[in-house]
Amino acid sequence: MSNANESEFHELEPLEELHELEPLPESAPPAGRNRGPAVVEAPRPAGVGEERAPLLLQKSALILTFAGLLPWLVPEGFNLPRLGAKVVVLIGAWVLYCGVEFAHGGKTPLDGLGRAHKLALPGLGYLFILAGVFLTLLGGAWQGIIEASALAVGAITWCQVHGYTRGGKFNPMIALVIPMFGLAAVLNLLVALGLDVDGLSKGLVVLGSLGVAGAGGFGGYTMFLAMKEAKAHGEAKKRAAVEARAAERKRKRDGS
Repeated sequence: MSNANESEFHELEPLEELHELEPLPESAPPAGRNRGPAVVEAPRPAGVGEERAPLLLQKSALILTFAGLLPWLVPEGFNLPRLGAKVVVLIGAWVLYCGVEFAHGGKTPLDGLGRAHKLALPGLGYLFILAGVFLTLLGGAWQGIIEASALAVGAITWCQVHGYTRGGKFNPMIALVIPMFGLAAVLNLLVALGLDVDGLSKGLVVLGSLGVAGAGGFGGYTMFLAMKEAKAHGEAKKRAAVEARAAERKRKRDGS
């Protein structure tokens, strides 16, 4: 079937509503005309049940988060203002995590804020993250804002996928951002080879750049895999709808 009018980047939604309903038994007696339409069980597409894309994206986000803690783009080693700014980003990520847990029935130290307003925890988390990103400018090198942004994207993505594992929705569009940092890291590796800095600083640049580049590769593959899984979900739901309509027409013929 054609998906020409639909984007392959739509959210993956569970197919439970198609699986939980029992198919119409062939031996069932004719139903009255007031009975609702019968729904047949749709076969789950191969690979969709595993839902590998969100899990891969979560791994990519974790790698990006750890690599983002290193001074991979600013070849001056650890700088106290930039390091403090990254700590603020991590605090914001923790608040976001608490927001996800609270939204899905978990217990967190910030439940009081969550009960005050449903957007209190997400809003506060993003506020901390944005503050941390811009605080890196106090470190004196503008590249620090890119380092902190990579850390922020990694942490936000991890929280988003964690929310999906708790019953939320998964949007693969965020996977488009991580490969951009990966490309920057690959280019930075070439620059790092010619840096006139001490061995430790150069080692941190190389190690961090490798981590960010690896996360970018994972993110790119996740994007490709998410397209396939989203397409398979869409085709399965369409196929189930067609089979349900066919079963309803057969039921009406048998009952007439």
